[in-house]
Amino acid sequence: MGYSHSFTPMSDYEDFNKKLTDSIAEHGWHVIKVMEDGPSPEFCFSVGLYKTFGHPEIVIIGLDMDLAHELINLMGDEISAGGSFTAGEFYEDIIEDYACYMLAVEEEYYEDWIGTAIGFYGAKNFPVLQCVYPNMDRIYPWQPEWPEEMDDLQPLLGEMTSNPDPDH
Repeated sequence: MGYSHSFTPMSDYEDFNKKLTDSIAEHGWHVIKVMEDGPSPEFCFSVGLYKTFGHPEIVIIGLDMDLAHELINLMGDEISAGGSFTAGEFYEDIIEDYACYMLAVEEEYYEDWIGTAIGFYGAKNFPVLQCVYPNMDRIYPWQPEWPEEMDDLQPLLGEMTSNPDPDH
């Protein structure tokens, strides 16, 4: 499930780490794209937002990787300009015409979903937010109307303490 990297030659691993650290040094963060793997959907996540800005890393699951990459970069730009995203809040300006919900990711999901970030930080000592988006009918994964056939598309990586209402 989820995330794994397999590097055979040590130079591939070293090259990847150099690209990662150079990108974070230059831009403040790096976006990792992970392709669909069997039952696990494709996803993207940031590495470096916490180191650079003290802001939680961000993961988006199940969207087209290029779109998710672009959205994380747009959120990173907002964070670098002094903005922030908070767990338990809806945000209207991430995806046009759809409110996204920020869910605090629990550490038990870190290894399967954001392993590169653990490697970068050397531990699970950083926060992560999952940017949860609705389907085209504006239904969220925690709502009873969420289509069963979409259950695997956007697994929730944190505990829902309530049933948040997107209409506030």
